[in-house]
Order: sequence, then C-alpha cells, then structure tokens
Amino acid sequence: MNPTAVLNIIYRTAVLIKKTVKDVKANQQQCKRLEERIDAINQCLKSLNDRDLKRSEIKQSLDNFRKCVQECLDFITQFKEKTSWFVRVFKNQNHKEQFQELNFQLSQCANDLNLGINLKQLFDVKIDENDQKTDLNTIESKIDDIAQLMEQMKEEQYNHYKGIQENIKQRLNSLKYNLQQDIIKIKDPVKAKEIAEEEHAFLHIPFHDLIQEKRIGQGGFADVYRGRWLSRDHEVAIKVIRIQFLDDRIKGDLVNEISTMHKIRYDHILNIFGACMEPNNYALIVEYMSLGSLYDILKQKRLQFTWSDRCSIANQMTKGINYLHKLPRPILHRDIKSLNILMTEHVKGFLVKVTDFGLAKIRHETSRQSSRGPSVGTLPWKAPELLKMGRHTEASDVYALGIVFWELCTECEPYDEADDSIIRAFVMCGDRLDIPTNIPKRFVDLISSAWAHEPQKRPNCQQILNLIKAISSEIDENKISQANVPLVLNTNVANSDEIVSPQQRSQSPERPKKRQYEIVNITANTRWKRNGVTIAGGNGSGNTTNELHWPYGLFVDDDQTVVIADYRNHRIMEWKNGDTTNGQVVAGGKGQGNGLHQLYCPTDVLIDKETVSLIICDRENRRVVRWPRRSDTTQGEILIDDIACWGLVMDEQRYLYVSDTEKNEVRRYQLGEKNGTLVAGGNGQGDDTNQLNYPRYLFVDRDHSVYVSDNNNHRVMKWNKGAKEGIVVAGGQGEGSALTQLYHPQGIVVDTLGTLYVADSWNHRVMRWTQGDKKQSTVIVGGNGSGAGANQFKHPAGLSFDRHGNLYVADLINNRVQRFSIE
Repeated sequence: MNPTAVLNIIYRTAVLIKKTVKDVKANQQQCKRLEERIDAINQCLKSLNDRDLKRSEIKQSLDNFRKCVQECLDFITQFKEKTSWFVRVFKNQNHKEQFQELNFQLSQCANDLNLGINLKQLFDVKIDENDQKTDLNTIESKIDDIAQLMEQMKEEQYNHYKGIQENIKQRLNSLKYNLQQDIIKIKDPVKAKEIAEEEHAFLHIPFHDLIQEKRIGQGGFADVYRGRWLSRDHEVAIKVIRIQFLDDRIKGDLVNEISTMHKIRYDHILNIFGACMEPNNYALIVEYMSLGSLYDILKQKRLQFTWSDRCSIANQMTKGINYLHKLPRPILHRDIKSLNILMTEHVKGFLVKVTDFGLAKIRHETSRQSSRGPSVGTLPWKAPELLKMGRHTEASDVYALGIVFWELCTECEPYDEADDSIIRAFVMCGDRLDIPTNIPKRFVDLISSAWAHEPQKRPNCQQILNLIKAISSEIDENKISQANVPLVLNTNVANSDEIVSPQQRSQSPERPKKRQYEIVNITANTRWKRNGVTIAGGNGSGNTTNELHWPYGLFVDDDQTVVIADYRNHRIMEWKNGDTTNGQVVAGGKGQGNGLHQLYCPTDVLIDKETVSLIICDRENRRVVRWPRRSDTTQGEILIDDIACWGLVMDEQRYLYVSDTEKNEVRRYQLGEKNGTLVAGGNGQGDDTNQLNYPRYLFVDRDHSVYVSDNNNHRVMKWNKGAKEGIVVAGGQGEGSALTQLYHPQGIVVDTLGTLYVADSWNHRVMRWTQGDKKQSTVIVGGNGSGAGANQFKHPAGLSFDRHGNLYVADLINNRVQRFSIE
C-alpha cells in the first residue's frame, strides 16, 4: 500500500475515533486523550512531503501507526456498547494497563516517524494519572446504573440457561422414551408388532437425534426450524407440529398421512426424510430450502425476478401439483398458497418445490388443540366453490395456483389487509384481483383462465404447463422483455400500474418519458440564502429512516426528490420533496456485504431516467451496480466490477463516467461495457497536469469535457474531450483556506455558463469559480468554521442543484443534507 493511501486511512480512522469518543459510556477522559494525541501526530504528518513519504523507514513507521490507530479505535469502541460496557468496567475498573500500553505504542510511533514532537509534553504521565482518577470518579458516580445493568444481564443469562435446560430435559425424555420402546419390543410381542408396523410406514427419527438451530417460519400447523440431523450430519428443516396429545385413532390417521407423503419422491415435491412421533415431540423432518417460501421472498423483497425466472418458477410449481394429480391414487393438495411454495438456489436459477400437501388430519387436529391460528390464512387462495362449502377438487387446486401466479407477476400480497367478509363477497360474486396492464398478455391469459369462476372452465395442470411453455418460447424469441424490471415493459413508463384492493379499483396513468440530465441554468448574479434548511437526516448518526450516517454523493430528481449515498449505513436513501421527517431505503440497507441485495460503503448515486433505475458506486465491494428504481426492488445487478470507484456521472448519450481512486483515473463506459475508455489521468499518482491523486467526484458538460475533483492535489481539473492532459480550473495552490485554494475538494457541479461550484470539504464551505479565471472565487454558503449551525458545515461532500437552482449539500459529519434556496 502506498504511503498516501496509508495516510488517508489514518485520517479517516481518526475521524471515526473522534465520533466514537462522543458516544462512550465509560473512560471518557482517557479515550479523549487518545484522540487528542492521535490528532497531534496527524497534524505533524501533514508536513511530510513526497520525498519524505518515499523513504522506506517512513513507509514502515506509517504502517505501524496505522495499525496502532486502528487498535485505538477498536479499544475505544468497546465502551460504546449499550449492554456490555458496564461488565468490562466492573471487571477491569478503568482499563489502566490497556490505556498505558496504547499510549506507549503511540509515543513509539511518533518517535519512529521523527516528526519533531515534544513527546514528554504530549505524553505526560501526570496527565494520564489525572485522567484515570477522573474516569474512576465518573464510574463510581454510576455505580447504581452498573448494578442495575448487571442485574438485567443476569436475568437474560438466566432465561438463556433456562432454555438450554429445557432442551436437555426434552432430549433426556426422548432417550428415555426410545429405551422404553426397545424394552417393550422385547417383552411384549403384540406391542412389538404394532411398533414395527408403525416404523415400517416411514423413518422414525428420535428427538435426541435432532438439533433445532433457528426458527425460520410458522405455518398453519407447525413451527419450522432450521436444524441438523445428527446421525446423518445433514442440514434439515424441522416442522414441530403443535399437538400436545394423540389418541390411538388420531395417531393412526397421522401415520397414514405421513407415510403417504414419505413415499413420494419427485423433483418438485419437498422430500420428507422422516418424522418424530414421541409424546410431546411430534415433528416432520424435511428437506431444507435455503431461500424459504415464495411468500416471504416476495413480501420481504429479497430477490428480483426476470420474466424468465417467473416462467421457470410457475412451471416448476405446476409440475409438482400435476405430479400429485396424476398419481395412481391422485392427491389433492388442498392448501396451495405462496407459503407452501419453497425455493432454493440451483445452478444458475432456482429450484422450486411444493410442500404441505395431503395433511388434512394434521391441520384439523392442530387447529382443534391450539388457540394459535396460522400466520397467514388460506382464504385469499380459496376457490369460490369452497366458500360455498363445496368439495376440494383438482380445479380448486388450479384456482389457488392462479392466485399464486398473480403474486408472482405483481410481487404483491393478495387482498392485502382486506377484511375476510369483503374477500368472500368479492370472490363469490365473480370479481378478481386487478392485473396491471403492463403484465404480458400471455401471463394475463394464464392467470385469468386459472381463476375462472366456474371450475369446469379452468385448465388442468397439464394444460397450464403447455401455456407456460408457450410463454417461455416468446421470452426466448424476445417477444417479452427480459429486463429485470418485472412490471415495467415499456421504458417510457416510470412506474408500474397500481395494484388495487377489492374496495378501490383504479389505474394510475402512465407518465411521460423524462428528459435526461439537464445542466442547471444559473445567472451570474444568483445568490443563495446563507442559512440552509435540513431536508434529510440531521438527527444524529444512526440507521433509522430519519437518520443518515455519513452521507456522501447525492442526486436531485426533477420533482426535487433527493437520493443519497448513505455511506456507513450501506444503503441508498430517498427523501421526497416536502417530507423531511423520514426517508425510504431504495437500495441496500441489509448490512454491509457483497451480496447482490447488499451494498458496502456507497459513495455516489445517480438516477438513470431512461431505465428508471439507480446507478451506484458500491465502493468497498469494488463495483458499480444498477438497481431498478421501484419500491419492491430487492437486489441490483453488477455493471462494472473490480474498480475502486468513488464518483460517477452520466452524459446525455447515457455514457457512464467513473473515477478510480487506486488507478488515479477516470473512464467512460457504454452501459454493458466492462473495460471502458480512459478520459482523465491514468498516468500514475502525482500532481502533473496529466496525473490525478485520489480523484473523487465528476461532472460532464455538454461538450463532453470531464471535470474531476482531484482530492489530494486540492484542485479541480478539466479534461477536454480527447485531451492527454487536464487544465487546473480551481485550486492547485496547495491546501489552504485562501480564496485561491481548496482543501480536499469533493462534490462539483458546472452550470450552463461554465461556472464551477465546489464542495471545499476541509474548509467547510461551497465555492464558486467563474469560467476562465481559476484565481477568482467566492464563498456562496458555509465558510463559517466547522459546526452544526444552519450556516455551517462539517466536511461537505456531495453537491447538486435542482431545476430551480436551489443548492443541495451533503453535510458529511453532521449526517444531514442541507438545501439553500435562491434569494
């Protein structure tokens, strides 16, 4: 790692330490002292020049300091935890030895770096002793709080151990029961024959041979756990049936149902490995499907399906039902719903299996014995004839399939929150759920035929399979769009039709195609109000929908909706104009990670109006991703990977420009292209006019000139189209606060007059530089020192204007976005 990159990591970690120290619950004074000493060393580090940084001994010393600073952050963070800091304090008082060790390491690093620091003064032992006394006094004043928290922890531990004891008791009872059964087999020939007949029906798995790891669902008759079958070392799902007692007759009925299910082996029917039939421990042990039910996938927006995916899923579930209907002794499912369609990842697609068929006796008995109803009722999937107390038939199974097909196409819940009486009346009079007009006609025909009012007019499963095959052929021939925007087949439509309830039937109008990437028109004498208004965040750092944690890049849409790269929350937030209370997560927000449903420290975002999608710089995942701009979107797709991206922008021809902070370059990409064309930098790290040093944000004007905030060179560069080197258009006079200087510039915008606007981050201000005169600049907002006032910033980052010329600034450390209206 080059020394400049190491320095940047050190500076960023120091900022985190400063933030963390404010939230510690104990040892505040000693933590604050570590922060101050790190800051003092950092100030001296800024005096090192390029020649100093190239010396091998400095490189090693810098890396040692980086590790020490990170260790300080990790150590300080432990005192921030709400539920455990008091335990550490109780056991270690105020961690005197650990603080001494960290201070010693810092002093050694400062000495090795040879920065000319008065180490004796900076690391005064008497100051440390006073800090320790202060922190001990503070801890003593909180003794009542500590005692209360420890009591709370003991209560939590007691409940945890109580659960373990209960599980041990169950396992011992299971062992005892199975030993008793073995003894009965030897002593009583009649009973031995009954047991043998029962065990022959299916594999009996003792409870003590199972481990329940995590509850993953609740169905109509069972609680479902992911678990392990110990003797086979196999991951399974354990469906614990909610039955307390079985007489011999009911137990016989259950054995027959389970035996029938156990014998069925088909690709799209869930495998049943066996069952536990011990008193108080009745359970089915079945195949584990990692993605869970189709219902949960759609409700939680965890996956994004193409039309090809939908065809495959519909085809597989129908094959499973068709297999049951075509058995020598046909089986009716009787409870088809999206909850009983399970999925797992398979090769490049999904494997779909049908579950919970033929369990009428189990359902009836659990319903009779338990006051707990199913988490989701079966009414929305019931055919009209069943509502009139008619008998289950193959046609009633097909009707339920039609409802599931509707869920699959719309990604909505049927009759969401509608009253049961309304659903019954609605269905029995022949009404059905609205099908949006932009769902392909073939799918509409499939759904409509499956839920026909008269049973004899519904196709059978084999006919449905033929219909799905025809739809698949059209997809292969590109007659149906394969875009990952399931409800938007026409790119001129901004959003899908509204899915309406039985109480309200209406269609939302199609929106006209939006204009692409206008450059804002601002007059030369425009002035902005000095005090900004917080339109997003501003409630401290956090991950609720009214909070931000380090907002970086932002983009303002035509309707003044703002999308924000919420860096440390690993998500993209959207704030509607006029609603400053809460935002909405529109991408990521599933914790840091590299899954397609996750982001990891995004730094920039834009709206691609042509495809109604977001394009995001997913920095720590080293990729640029695209997310459809819809509320039901669950994951993105990778456009560019293996890139240390920071900023991105798109021109009117929909070429995408991305900065790379490792290669110190900017490339232009046609969407779908992986390598791109070099348009700025690319000649190594440096401050020559053909070089860049940590390029961050970008802007492209109508002539396709590229503007780059050259962060570590404290300047903004303009690269004309096809140029081999750039032109300094702002800063470039070294870091500083003069009107001729910039200090780590970030967001940039250029108006139609060629005037440049720069977020001068470390000077806590936004600057305006007129075209052709890099020496002439004015402060338009901020510039009042670092602070949280309406006329202040703490490291402004992203910058944007709306179509009216109002200015939006991502105020990084204040965790807010400010809007400055035109005067």
